[in-house]
Amino acid sequence: MAHMTAKRAEKDADTRDRLLDAALRIFADRGIASATLREITEEAGANVAAVNYYFRSKEELTRTVLESCLRPINNARLKALQNCIEKHGENRPPLEEIVEALVRPMVELSVDPYGGRSPIRLLLQVRALPQPLTNTILAEQFDLIHRHFLNVLADALPHLSKDEVGMRYDFARGAIMQILGDLDPAARDLLDLGFKQKNKDSEKIVRQLVNFISAGFKAEETAI
Repeated sequence: MAHMTAKRAEKDADTRDRLLDAALRIFADRGIASATLREITEEAGANVAAVNYYFRSKEELTRTVLESCLRPINNARLKALQNCIEKHGENRPPLEEIVEALVRPMVELSVDPYGGRSPIRLLLQVRALPQPLTNTILAEQFDLIHRHFLNVLADALPHLSKDEVGMRYDFARGAIMQILGDLDPAARDLLDLGFKQKNKDSEKIVRQLVNFISAGFKAEETAI
């Protein structure tokens, strides 16, 4: 009986994982609103009733997909930021190390098993087509991390006003998403410059983003 129970649990976990994987890819490709449960279950090789069995609704499936791809990235970011702060003790952490804590987890953990960046495509979809449910999920996943990074950045950049730090932080987030979105194999090559072919190495992407974003943060604040 115990053996049969274990086998059933293993099968359930496998089906659930296949549904999550299929939903991530279809949501990222077609948008959450356009994707149907039938498409997802067919892609996962599961019965059409499987979504209701494992997730109860499309809304709960959406929440689980977003949480499963965003939580590991943001947990890694918070851990990297905390390690950076502890490493320097009473001293201010270098700006480049703070920025790397923001950048590196997104670069390294957004690659899907197929070599694409479906978490990035999904996040771009969700940002472009906001809905109450996804807005709530994004707030739950990102509000805390934004507060932590903004506080540490404000301390590291005393020459900038709080509002300016916030604006440049938003620029930084946009740069990360734009570059990683362009690096997805599904995206059109950036101006046919061979951008994707030349920048597949994660370490190089991290270094380029850190250097670019740090330079933007270091610029003097100008009056508008």
